[in-house]
Amino acid sequence: MTDDSIDGRIGFETDGRTLRIRDALEGEEFPLRFDREPQPRPALPDLFPVPVDRAVSFEAESVSIPSYASVMLRNAHGELVARLDESMDFPRATYFLDVSGVTKAFVRIPDMEVSATGMVDSEAVELTFDRPTTVTVGARSLHTRPEATITVPEDPTALAEAVSVLGSSIKEFTPERSWPTLRGYPPRLRVGDELDIPSPLVTPDTGVEVVVRPTYADVFRLSTLAYYLGARVVVGDAPAIRLDTGYVESLPTEGVALEERVEELLRTWLFLDTLARTDGYFESDRHEYDLVGAELPFYPPNLAELSMSERLMEYLEIDPETVIPYTPAWPTEAVLRPVPEAAELLPHLAHVLAPVRVRGSSEPTADDPVALATSPWSDIGYSTPNAEFVPNPDTDPIPTETAVLTRESYENHLDRSITAPGEISVVVLVGSPERGSAVRHVIADRGIPEDVGSWEVLESPDAEAVSSVFSDVDVDIVQCGLPTKQHRVITAAGDVNLNDLDEAPALTVFEETRNPAIGISTVENGGLSSIIVDESIDIGSFRSLVALLAGGAPTGTSVSLAAIGDTAPTRIVGDPGAVIASNATLTLQVNRILSDSSNAHRIERMSVLSLFARLGVEQRQIFDRFDSTSELSGRGWIDGPTLDSSELLTLLDQDDSIVRLNGRLLLPEDVGTEADIEELARRHLSGDSEPTDRA
Repeated sequence: MTDDSIDGRIGFETDGRTLRIRDALEGEEFPLRFDREPQPRPALPDLFPVPVDRAVSFEAESVSIPSYASVMLRNAHGELVARLDESMDFPRATYFLDVSGVTKAFVRIPDMEVSATGMVDSEAVELTFDRPTTVTVGARSLHTRPEATITVPEDPTALAEAVSVLGSSIKEFTPERSWPTLRGYPPRLRVGDELDIPSPLVTPDTGVEVVVRPTYADVFRLSTLAYYLGARVVVGDAPAIRLDTGYVESLPTEGVALEERVEELLRTWLFLDTLARTDGYFESDRHEYDLVGAELPFYPPNLAELSMSERLMEYLEIDPETVIPYTPAWPTEAVLRPVPEAAELLPHLAHVLAPVRVRGSSEPTADDPVALATSPWSDIGYSTPNAEFVPNPDTDPIPTETAVLTRESYENHLDRSITAPGEISVVVLVGSPERGSAVRHVIADRGIPEDVGSWEVLESPDAEAVSSVFSDVDVDIVQCGLPTKQHRVITAAGDVNLNDLDEAPALTVFEETRNPAIGISTVENGGLSSIIVDESIDIGSFRSLVALLAGGAPTGTSVSLAAIGDTAPTRIVGDPGAVIASNATLTLQVNRILSDSSNAHRIERMSVLSLFARLGVEQRQIFDRFDSTSELSGRGWIDGPTLDSSELLTLLDQDDSIVRLNGRLLLPEDVGTEADIEELARRHLSGDSEPTDRA
């Protein structure tokens, strides 16, 4: 066995005829098996039409790829030739295998005839060449976690230098960086004694500088844009963007105006990048280009080969109002206090391209939040997402429908395994037999949601039982209907101080409290999120909440669609885009449906982004009645066709589909036939039902 380890991201290791690709950042290993023992030697990453972290070459005549990977064949220019899902033969040419598994791998096959077999009922995809040749294997880390940690002192000027390095995770600075998989996770920031940027990290050479004043407020507000541009952040007298063409784009000096202009530029430039990439690595027939293309003075793909500065010069000619109606909404919008510790959140916010606002005092009390967030996906019951509200942690420390952001809420997502749908574990803690009976009645009457594996109700549990539940990492969702005070859960047999525990369930819902301190405790213990509700939760709404979370919907979206906040003010601890189910890489589709008759239903739809399904991803509607062109995920309500009841039933059964029928969240367990849907529609049209999800 030989080991050729390298720069910390990708390494290659041979084991007999197997080449193992090691993704050091992800802690994963992916095997490719060849007809002979590979003798790898370093190769140029530039041999590939897409970014790779490292490449090696050796002689081979065949390659075997595990069947759990997705395999596509591309030509020498990177254009798709075929998806290898059946046996095929291909004429002599230079090909690239595009392999998606636990890491991203590519195999260059020069000037060969290729036969592909073994796609059906096989443990591997087999590709055979017409003669031995020198293949080149390249690999790129999925880079879903930080590569290194930057230490920064309590000095805005030093922070500006550190923010310059956040873009080191981006694989390239063509318009392709608008794909989230090419952006990587920025390095961590930690407040310490002196600036320390680990040697693998460098400021990208993009020819763009972002000028900030030496204040936390300026650096915070411009951090996400600087990350996306791969810009060097420098200190100056007034905010600006400098291009190496010599052009300087001056930015407002007043705080709110600066935030608005920075957000406007980021939104516009990201969107135009997604149009410029349409003839790139993944060709797409884009719906948005049909809508906006005629209003642009250029053909976006023609800009793909320009330098960053030249492309931005063209983009600056576009009035942002031209493209904003077609752009996705931000999954997360952050509000930070201008304090050093808030800087540790910047990489996590940049990762999801969250715009950053700055509000509040620089000298908060110990209990005041350092960072808050809102999300347009937290208010999608009946309206278009609204991003107008910006909370101020001084005037109302934690307004309703707001999330408290902590460093741990992001770090726990990096370190904790996510449960698969169908295996979600739910525990309900209630203070009386009556409440326990009511919960069991609703669940028995309506059924356990299909993505839930187990559901347990504990009545009047003692302190030992409560402590066991709150320290059980195998529990995904806990509803706590017991009294709480600060960091304590109160039982008849004594209190449980959550600060004394070291582990936690993935998500906890606390009732009848507005103090997020107890929710912060569970997140600091290792949980992903907490939901804080002022009053007792309707049982039917809680069932809906569990169904949405178990299906991969983000926390904020789940709270909104389950109508939790309709009867009680609600707050979240953790990013509103956080998820607890492992199919969260799917872009969920929310379908708002209004019945015109018992068998005719008008539909509007939107797609919801999350911490895992991030800005820049595209989707294609596979349902026949929708537009077949690709579109950016995360857009607001889009008019759809009128469906009959059978089509609505099909839509309801899609894994990525959430259906709200006449104001009622509809779960697959709630209906079994077209007749069930038609009965719900008739009741709605006759006025014999309420547009609620509650029991």
